[in-house]
Amino acid sequence: MKLRTLGKPPLVPRRYFVALLAGLVAQFVFWAEARRVHIPWGGVDLAPSESLVNVIGLGDDQLFYRAAALGLQNEGDWAGELTPLTDYDYTRLAAWFTLLSRIDPHSQYAPTLAGYYYGQSRNPEQVRLIVEYLRRLAEDNPRRQWRWLAYGVYLARHRIKDQSLALDLAYHLAALPIVDMPIWTRQLPAFVLADTGDKEAARDILEAIIESTPDLQKSELNFMRNYIDSKLGFSANSR
Repeated sequence: MKLRTLGKPPLVPRRYFVALLAGLVAQFVFWAEARRVHIPWGGVDLAPSESLVNVIGLGDDQLFYRAAALGLQNEGDWAGELTPLTDYDYTRLAAWFTLLSRIDPHSQYAPTLAGYYYGQSRNPEQVRLIVEYLRRLAEDNPRRQWRWLAYGVYLARHRIKDQSLALDLAYHLAALPIVDMPIWTRQLPAFVLADTGDKEAARDILEAIIESTPDLQKSELNFMRNYIDSKLGFSANSR
């Protein structure tokens, strides 16, 4: 059996190599010059009214939601520049996040972007607007969005340094009538109270949980008793 001999590959005309080289040079020159061009950021745009969403999104709410959320994710970071969070208009941002959550009240994209990214601002008043958005989100859809109340407690305690707001959010979370929430949601007010120095009130909450929850797991029971004893300085009531 004879092997078939392959012929030589066809030669590429030289003009193609010249065109390729010219294109690479043009790209290099373009980007070198583009780096010198400074286009100032115009700031956060006003959120449109809900009546305009259908028009802007061409009748597709999810198209609008995803495009707008992606735009907020990259807001201020363009043309090679990074914008500090304190330079953003958080009133407008909160309006955008509220609009997006009305369009899709089940999505976690907008609250995640609001809480975990824009919530890291060093300006307490800006973060307060994010916390209020997260509170309203949880109030409107507690069964699905209750976790954002817990994150609001974190932001209030550690970003805003407002223990009163943190305690209010923690009480709100603990009072939600959702049977399958984890037990730490009921413990959260006690942890905030402990941080503010009101240890007796914190103990009372934890002991009330112990007394009213006969099916507590042993690990949770031991944790609360140890917290009352070592963190709060009281002897936990025995059951």
